[in-house]
Amino acid sequence: MIRLRNAQRRGVVVVLASFCMIVVLGVLALSLDGGSLLAERRHAQAAADAAAYSGACDLYDNYWSNSGADPSGNARASAIATAKANGYVTNGADTVVTINIPPLSGRYQGVRGYVEAIIEYQHRRGFSALFGSGPVAVRTRAVALGSPIAADVGILVLDPASRSAFNAQGAGASVVKGTPVIVNSNHSEAAIAGGGGSVEALKFVINGGYATSGGGSFIGPIYTGRPGTPDPLADLPPPNPSLMLPQSTRKIQQTSGDVHLAPGVYTGGISVSGTANLLLDPGVYYMDSGGFSFSGQGSLNGQGVMIYTAPGNGNADGISVTGQGSMILSAATAGKYKGITFWQERTSTVTGNIEGTGGTTSITGTFYFAGALLKVSGNGGVANLGSQYISWQLNLGGNGGINIDWSPDKVAPKRSIYLVE
Repeated sequence: MIRLRNAQRRGVVVVLASFCMIVVLGVLALSLDGGSLLAERRHAQAAADAAAYSGACDLYDNYWSNSGADPSGNARASAIATAKANGYVTNGADTVVTINIPPLSGRYQGVRGYVEAIIEYQHRRGFSALFGSGPVAVRTRAVALGSPIAADVGILVLDPASRSAFNAQGAGASVVKGTPVIVNSNHSEAAIAGGGGSVEALKFVINGGYATSGGGSFIGPIYTGRPGTPDPLADLPPPNPSLMLPQSTRKIQQTSGDVHLAPGVYTGGISVSGTANLLLDPGVYYMDSGGFSFSGQGSLNGQGVMIYTAPGNGNADGISVTGQGSMILSAATAGKYKGITFWQERTSTVTGNIEGTGGTTSITGTFYFAGALLKVSGNGGVANLGSQYISWQLNLGGNGGINIDWSPDKVAPKRSIYLVE
């Protein structure tokens, strides 16, 4: 018979269990601390984004006096306050908030109009202290733009639903230089070209569809079914007449001789016709009803001007420029109303009418009629007839060419506040 002897147990299971517990605890520690660290980093990044954006808003609001700089430190203070509201304050221990205007690193280093926000935070370890004693550094960075930038569009028609919201007729050729034509109408014939004329642009972006007739044509790629584009100037406040110099308490009317006017408020508007010559000094001309009208054989000259009209109840209260003589107008090159030559009150539906004749017409800048039909026509070949049209509806006509001379330094800038890094 075989006898079994009691063998001594070696405790291998205990050793293996202990080792596994250490591994499990390590993985658990890394998971918990890793999740906490990831959450902290996301929070810090959101705070940096918000701080940069807040500073950029201040830069934009004061851009026309500070040109994208922050001499008073208001933008920096706004960014720091936003970081604080999100739980990050420089304390000399575990948190450092740095705001640089302009940025000191990255793609936009040294460029005005940009805000750089950096948040550095020492995240304390939890279970992972088993593997190290020091805190884990968290660093996030964001850069935001706060500056007016030219809207990249030569023609923008805002009407969202009408047939022929953009209607080009006549035998002339209209050319939009280097930028798109955008039509927001969702109608199947939102844009129409006819009468033997053509419209040429970098591209046509139409919410609905288009049609051609009578030899009319669109020259350039056409994209239909695209979503509409909001008014890029919707945030720009109109001029305040109470802050402007009153120039006239009744309508100015002149049919001959020379008329030399200064910027300010013109109650009853301005009407120059016949053989009269009109010279406008640089600045904003506010038509408090009565409109602005220029026609006849005289000359119109104004450099650095914006004509704003707050119409009354009739079409005569709008803007009508139809002179047959020399007409040379340009918008301001700086300031809040940079690039805008004609602006009609947004809620007004009074039709605007701009007509150029021959090579003696050169008008640059934005024509802004957000609530109304704008009629533009050229006869005899016009050098330049505006740089950008933004209107509710648009009719192009005439038997001569129309050149819409878009460039970023000639048109109105739009509100641009967004994160870039």
